[in-house]
Amino acid sequence: MAVRDLREWIDDLEERNDLKRIKAEVDWNEEIGAITREISSQHGPALLFENIKDHRKTVCRRLFTNGTGTRERVCRILGVSQETSYRELVTIFKDRFSKPVKPLTVSSGPVKENIVKGSAVDVLQFPVPKWNPHDGGRFIMTSASVVTRDPETGRLNAGTYRGMIAKKNTIGVLLAMTQGWGKHFSKYKNRGQEMPVAVVIGWDQSLFIAASTPVNHPEYEMAGSLRGAPVELVKCETNDLLVPASAEIVLEGFISPDPKTFEPEGPFSEYPGYYAGRTTPKHAIRVECITHRNDPIFHGCLTGSSPGRTNEGTTWTPATFSAMAWQYLEEAGVPNVTGVWRGKWPELLRVQIRKSHRGHAQQVAAALWGCHLANYAGKHLIVVDDDIDIHDWEAIEWALCYRLNAGLGDITMFPGTSGSMLDPSVPLEERDSVKYGHGKWTRVLIDATINWELEPQEQYGGSRYPPLGTAISPEMAATLKRRWKEYGF
Repeated sequence: MAVRDLREWIDDLEERNDLKRIKAEVDWNEEIGAITREISSQHGPALLFENIKDHRKTVCRRLFTNGTGTRERVCRILGVSQETSYRELVTIFKDRFSKPVKPLTVSSGPVKENIVKGSAVDVLQFPVPKWNPHDGGRFIMTSASVVTRDPETGRLNAGTYRGMIAKKNTIGVLLAMTQGWGKHFSKYKNRGQEMPVAVVIGWDQSLFIAASTPVNHPEYEMAGSLRGAPVELVKCETNDLLVPASAEIVLEGFISPDPKTFEPEGPFSEYPGYYAGRTTPKHAIRVECITHRNDPIFHGCLTGSSPGRTNEGTTWTPATFSAMAWQYLEEAGVPNVTGVWRGKWPELLRVQIRKSHRGHAQQVAAALWGCHLANYAGKHLIVVDDDIDIHDWEAIEWALCYRLNAGLGDITMFPGTSGSMLDPSVPLEERDSVKYGHGKWTRVLIDATINWELEPQEQYGGSRYPPLGTAISPEMAATLKRRWKEYGF
């Protein structure tokens, strides 16, 4: 379903009674985050806060969140039946992510209704929450799409990265060198240049989804594919970056490699469900221009999730990450992959294969651990045969119990790899993104397929494993079906 912008999505939600307007005064300091946490964990409606403390007379007075907070909403964004299962959503995302739709460049749009430069720049005009009790400050970049350009190829990247307000015109950011904008930043740094950035806040949710997924094609092209229509882009005022013409808010600025320009950032409640990072000097965006619509709507989200507590991203990131992992495996030439599933957290991936050769599971691991999706995913990888349903944890548990034998080499560890800087199981000093560029993981492959080192047995009918002991013979199944009512059932 291609909506023009965030406002049309809000209208659609309201027509379906899937939006709650909160007119009571709420505090940007924790209260908005607490309300959102409760509603999100209940898989409740999208939220539009219209009366925010300290922001009745600021440029921006409203905040929208939880717009992708249910599977049904994600289905509407994609234009598919709301009854579509996650198993089906993986294949839909996989298909869309392989069919880029080129964006269109236009001369102007609603985001140019107001242009603010110089000393008038003030990000505190936006009702940015302190989302969680122990956050280091007000995080303005949570669901924003941060646009940068590769100085060598000219290719645009749009990624979802976190950023905390430092001053009225500066934002401290967590800049990982393994991510899209980090790779661009390294090239600008090597040239002795600052990196231009544009922070897009509030547009069609398809861009939020695409920018939060490690896709192969440019994110604007992926958003176009997800929404079924090209993204209309307009040039920024202070650089050559392109942003959605009907975005609510765009912050234009630069990131310097000079440590003297660093600003405090962190901690923040991150996707593992724990606070991540310390309040330390990090790279900063120096905001030089703000463009926004009349009466703009701020868009943000929670990120942390734990058992029983969630955020809106957990309704679609399992499907999008699974789709991309599957796509990467196929592109790497790994044969007979029949399914991929991520679950609520990206560190654990499950892959189903129709095993064709010894070492097949190891080939899966090598391919996944070598792609850029592995920056935050696949710390632990479980590979199973195609008779094990990867969406059924009971089936996974059975395979782990009876097809896994560490003594036969079914568990492989790969130490010293790049990994998430947000994983609290890693010693704090190893998660210093400024020093190391990213975190550090020892990855684990759990090969829960039937081990081909086991010899086929005549007593098993030539198979490596004994017959399934819980099966009913076809003849007896037919007898039961014929006589079921006769038994009194």
